[in-house]
Amino acid sequence: MSKSRFFTYISFLFFFSCQLDDNAVSFDTTSLEVVKAETVKYAKGFSIEELDNCKLITLKNSWSGENVSYRYVLYDEEKPENVEGDLFIKTPIQSIACMSLTHVAFLEKLGLLNSVVALSGCDYVSSTNVRSLINNGAIKEVGQGQNVNYEMLVEESPELVMAFGVDASSSNHLNKMKRLGLNIVLNAEYMETHPLGRAEWIKFIAAFYGVDKNAAIIFDEIEKEYLSLLTLTEGLEKPTVFVGMPWNGSWYVPGAKSFQAQLLSDAGSEYLWLDNEEQSSLVKAKEVILDEAYDADFWLNQNSYSSIEEIVSYDENFKGFKAVGEKQLFNNNKRINSKSGNDYWESGVVNPHIVLRDLIEIFHPELIDHELYYYKKLE
Repeated sequence: MSKSRFFTYISFLFFFSCQLDDNAVSFDTTSLEVVKAETVKYAKGFSIEELDNCKLITLKNSWSGENVSYRYVLYDEEKPENVEGDLFIKTPIQSIACMSLTHVAFLEKLGLLNSVVALSGCDYVSSTNVRSLINNGAIKEVGQGQNVNYEMLVEESPELVMAFGVDASSSNHLNKMKRLGLNIVLNAEYMETHPLGRAEWIKFIAAFYGVDKNAAIIFDEIEKEYLSLLTLTEGLEKPTVFVGMPWNGSWYVPGAKSFQAQLLSDAGSEYLWLDNEEQSSLVKAKEVILDEAYDADFWLNQNSYSSIEEIVSYDENFKGFKAVGEKQLFNNNKRINSKSGNDYWESGVVNPHIVLRDLIEIFHPELIDHELYYYKKLE
C-alpha cells in the first residue's frame, strides 16, 4: 500500500461523518421511570438507562454537526410496548458484523470475538486472534467503504451491524442494509475528545451482549492506570511537540480539543497548536509548519514513514527542524502489518493507558521503565 493510500485509510477511519435519510425524532422520556442510569464518566456520545422492562441506549451527536439522537431499546424477554425507540434489539446478541476495526478491538477486550461473523478491512487487522478467525473462515470480509457485500451480509444474517459513515453519501449503503432487514447501530466513539471517553465506548458495545458489569470492571482498570500515569507528569517542564506529515500539499494536525492533543498534554508535553477549538483536525500549510515547528523538541506521528532518511528525502527543508537534528522523531507505527494496517488505530482506542505510557517514555524517559508498544524511535 502506498503512503498516500495508507494515510487515506487512516483518515477514513478517524475523520469522517455520516448522515442517514431516516427521519429520527426526539422522544419524551419524562413519562418513563428510570430504574438506574449507568455511570458514563468521560464519553459524551451516549447514555445508558435501565427502565422497568428494558435498557435504553441513547446515541447523541452521531456525527459532526448532527444534533438528532437515536434510541436503541434493549430487552431480554418480551418486547416492551411502552417505550419508543429507533431500534429494538433482543439481548444478549449472538452475532455481529463490524464496519470498523475499533469495534473488534472492543470485542476482543470483552472476550466476545467469537460473535463476529463479518468485518470491514480484514487485510488491515493487527490482532492475531482476529486474524486467526479470518483465516479459518469464521469472519468474512464485508467490503470496504461503500463497496459493501450485501449478499454476504444477508447470508450471514448478523443480529447487529455496527456501522459508521464517511459523509452524506454513506446514507445510501446504510439505508440499503436497513431495507434488507439488517439491524444497524451507529457507533460514534471517534467523536470523543478524551482518550478515556473513546475507551468508555466499551460500555456501549457491552450492553448489547448483557456484559455491562464486565465492561465496567475493564474500564475501571484502564481509567485507574491512566490516572495514575497522570500524576507522574504533574509540575514537570514540558518539551514542545508537533505531529504529522504533509499530504497532497496540506499538513493535517490534531485540533486543540482532540483526543490526540489531550494525550500529548497528559504525557507532559506542550503541543504547538492549542490556539483553536477544533475537535478533529485542522490544516496548515507546509511553510507554516516549517516556521512554527522549527525549534520544537519532538516530532511525532509521521504517517507510514519509518526512518529519518525517508522523511528528509521528502523535503530537504526538514533537516532544519531541531527535532531532526537531535533525532527526536517517534512514529506510532511500531505495530504495523504487511498490508500497512496499524494497530495504533485498532487496539489503541481501548488502550489509552498504554498509549499514554508510550508518550511519557518518549518525553520523560526518566519517569518510567517501559518498552514502547505502539511507538518506535526513527533512526
